Amino acid sequence: MDQAIDTRQLRAFVRLARSGSFTQTGRELHLTQSAVSHAIKSLETDLGSSLFHRQGKRVHLTHAGRELLPHAESILQSMSHARSVLGTLDQTPRGKLKIGCTTTAAQFILPTVLREFKESFPLYDIKVTCGETPDTIDRLVNNEVDLAVSLKPLDVSRLNCHVIFDDELEFLVSPLHRWAHERPKLKDAMNETFIVASRNSLNFSMVQEYFLKNGVRLNSFIELGSSEATVELAKLGIGVAIAARWIARTEIDAGQLIALPLPKSKLKRRWIVSTLKSRPLNLPERTFIGLCEEVGRRMGDGKP
Repeated sequence: MDQAIDTRQLRAFVRLARSGSFTQTGRELHLTQSAVSHAIKSLETDLGSSLFHRQGKRVHLTHAGRELLPHAESILQSMSHARSVLGTLDQTPRGKLKIGCTTTAAQFILPTVLREFKESFPLYDIKVTCGETPDTIDRLVNNEVDLAVSLKPLDVSRLNCHVIFDDELEFLVSPLHRWAHERPKLKDAMNETFIVASRNSLNFSMVQEYFLKNGVRLNSFIELGSSEATVELAKLGIGVAIAARWIARTEIDAGQLIALPLPKSKLKRRWIVSTLKSRPLNLPERTFIGLCEEVGRRMGDGKP
């Protein structure tokens, strides 16, 4: 027959075949004797066969009943296995994810990553601790965070580094700044005021090293504490920011800032998610890394 068999009727059939008693079957299934009897009659009607010989209060399988029993048991076993598998899939993982990151990563990278992460792991608690790259890596090494989103540090001997994207540092200047009309030379940087987020950052160290290698010492700085504030001050023409253009993409597109390449050579950076080599990753952590890599591909292309 093409009509599907009701699994509740099959369950009553199997229990009755094993116990031989409507009363016992009802007790096991938490049903009345009448409900069990009705289920069996409905099943027999659907199949067009008598499944039990009734002898007083006891029942025994007919030939058709004996033929059906192994199939019914197999169907119920398969159903039970399916529920078990689906139940496992439905058990949304619970846990905590401790993330260390720079303030720039927290502002530009993590919002999209965390939104998509919470869709997959809604019961996970997330804690984000911000700091400059050296502090963030120290927290990772000291097991204070599970993953670190930062610039690639000099020492990666204890780290597994998952590349997010590469970028390039440039001068960001107001359209009214003199450099917007006359491209600067390296020596011009000696007399300029530079707007920086933090002197304790790896970014600042890279900039200092770049100019010192080219025989130029930067002398004047305004330290603000955030990339967003750096961009705002550069827009006012008070000084020059040295940053990746994706940090100020909106302002550059609007003509409020101009990105100029550094005079001598390019200054490249690499953004990574790092984990400790000695520590295996679970599924949520691997998912987080994958989301960072996906967002990084868009960031590296200059896309939102």
